Amino acid sequence: MRSTSRLWLPLITLVLLGCAGKPTVMDQQKLHSLSLYDESNRARFTVYISCTSSDWRAENICTKTKFVFAQWADEREISVTPVDVNNSLFTQDELQGWRLPVLAENKPFVMAIHLSPEVTPAFGSVMDNAGRALAVGSKLARVGYSAKIRVFDATSGKMLEQISSHEFLSVKPEADTAPYMGATLADLVSNLDPSYDPGRPATPKH
Repeated sequence: MRSTSRLWLPLITLVLLGCAGKPTVMDQQKLHSLSLYDESNRARFTVYISCTSSDWRAENICTKTKFVFAQWADEREISVTPVDVNNSLFTQDELQGWRLPVLAENKPFVMAIHLSPEVTPAFGSVMDNAGRALAVGSKLARVGYSAKIRVFDATSGKMLEQISSHEFLSVKPEADTAPYMGATLADLVSNLDPSYDPGRPATPKH
């Protein structure tokens, strides 16, 4: 992911089940009060993002995340920098500027996002490196993510808000999980930045 890229905004938490899926929503009222976008709808923050994968299936989503956020960053002119999950942005309640990889570019806010993807195979199925099931199981597989979003005041270093988000989609055991991965990530970006349309990939219906 490029160190100069871009960012987002949220809505009210729903648990998403079903094959087609719906956009994830978060508690958007918290972010509205922070004025993260100016009158011209330009972002007033920089973004630091970490993606933690538990296995190769989740790593596929982390890889996809780089492309989704880079595209968003390029189009919306938001600086996005990858950081380690152990960075103080995720472990401390106060911003420590000297530990940031790059300067905050005179933006009043800093947003830190920790993404934890999950791909749970169907019972009895075996999945290859492309996320395809090689054997049909007896129940649906699951793909999605959970995320923690923290917003800091860039001047004082104080953490202003901490918000959780998640989206999980149920898929057929034999289905290619790639479209579902793309759909959940597109939903996340569009909720962080309501004015941005990443073009949510179509997901097959049962």
